[in-house]
Amino acid sequence: MPLSPGTFALKGFQVPYQIVKKAISFANNIMFNPKREKGIIMKAKWLPLAAGVALAAGSVAASATDIHGYFRAGAQAAFAKGEVFCLGTGANGHKVGRLGDECDTYAELAFGQDIYNKNNTKFDVHALVAYGTTEGNVDRQGDSWQGVGGNGPWGGQRMSIREVWTGYTPAEGYTIWAGKRFYKRKDIHIMDFYYLNNSGYGTGIEDIDVGLGKASLAVTKWANDAFGAQEYWRNVYKLDARWDAIPVGFGTLDASLIYGLPSVAEHQNKTMGSNDRRGGQRDSGALLTLDHASNVNGDSFGLMNHLIFQFGTNGFAYVGTYGNHAGDNYSPDIDAQGIRLIDWGTFDMGNFGLGYSLLWAHLNSGKDHGNGANWTVDRSGWEWSIVLRPEYKWTEYTRTTLEVGLSQMKTSGWVAPTTVKDPEVHKVTLAQQFTPGKGFWQRPAIRFYVSYIGGDQFADGWAVSYKDKNKNRHNFQYTIGSQVEAWW
Repeated sequence: MPLSPGTFALKGFQVPYQIVKKAISFANNIMFNPKREKGIIMKAKWLPLAAGVALAAGSVAASATDIHGYFRAGAQAAFAKGEVFCLGTGANGHKVGRLGDECDTYAELAFGQDIYNKNNTKFDVHALVAYGTTEGNVDRQGDSWQGVGGNGPWGGQRMSIREVWTGYTPAEGYTIWAGKRFYKRKDIHIMDFYYLNNSGYGTGIEDIDVGLGKASLAVTKWANDAFGAQEYWRNVYKLDARWDAIPVGFGTLDASLIYGLPSVAEHQNKTMGSNDRRGGQRDSGALLTLDHASNVNGDSFGLMNHLIFQFGTNGFAYVGTYGNHAGDNYSPDIDAQGIRLIDWGTFDMGNFGLGYSLLWAHLNSGKDHGNGANWTVDRSGWEWSIVLRPEYKWTEYTRTTLEVGLSQMKTSGWVAPTTVKDPEVHKVTLAQQFTPGKGFWQRPAIRFYVSYIGGDQFADGWAVSYKDKNKNRHNFQYTIGSQVEAWW
């Protein structure tokens, strides 16, 4: 971020030139005018002040702190009164679309600054703090003062330092980094769905120019505890290799391969026993992702499209389902393979806009998969999801948006009882939005909506069990609400 004219930078803050000038004059007057101060001791007393001011005056090459962030918050009510339920969450995503299906407040505040930038060499630091209300399938946004810790409408909130990392970028353009960070995540925004997200603690080198695209290598760490033995953590080290922006004629291709390598000691494995792979599972697994990106732009329209293929084994086999945040978790699953195809994008033409996502996945569950603490569906089967978000922009600042979603999976007993044949879920949301411009990604967005959601996964599914909550009166929910979503 460039400095404003007539300012100096001091630790990321911009100081007006006139203030610096007056401070220097004041310090000089005190130091060298014996009528103002008596004796050499008093003169020396002001030397640190003068040095500090001189340092500020000489720091014009330092950059100001870059601050950016994201937040969403809103209020909603059910037509049937009582509590409001949502199928999706930030952790699980929204398989039938997120509009009208978010029961939480969430915010991120990120800071970044170039600490050193000289001779085409740069050192920068980054930090990101996140806040969220209680995550779950019921609205737990409480009172105006809802603090971290405790329970009920006055507490139970969450905070986390999601990023603290430093990068070193030499003149060649690549970056060596270490710390904790969001690492090259890929998402479908209308579903809050991260189809690739290998974030966490680690280190790496990224954006090495290889002529045809850029290469990156990283190692990140993930861990889970064990049932009944909290002192044993199963650490998994994920080796991440990427080759991005490969020109393939029409568009570009991003290729990534993540290899999960559990680090479990022999005594740890024996202590856990054969039926607790959660803490003792040592089988490795791999996740392959191919992401083809293309853009078509004309005088009055723009199309952006991503076509993705994913294949995962063992702890990454959950890509054979709707599983969110692929590459983040390395689950204790073995003898399983998953495949997933995704096509998503946005289209803008004049006053018309569209966001879309199509997902199909299939999981193959082997004979040893269901033994122990598996985290993924233990029956072979398929799952698919379709989400469409068309909208019409009435003016530069107003638009009407419709979001429709439909999803279904083969009977497995995982999301709903096996008595429910191939459970499905569907949602329709109509919203009036106010945004600073017509583009699909324009934010902030103030929206007012009415929404309907129903189907087996909502009514009978384990996550919501809506029919149990309303004493079997109905298997669907109507809501009305408002929400703001912003990023900057």
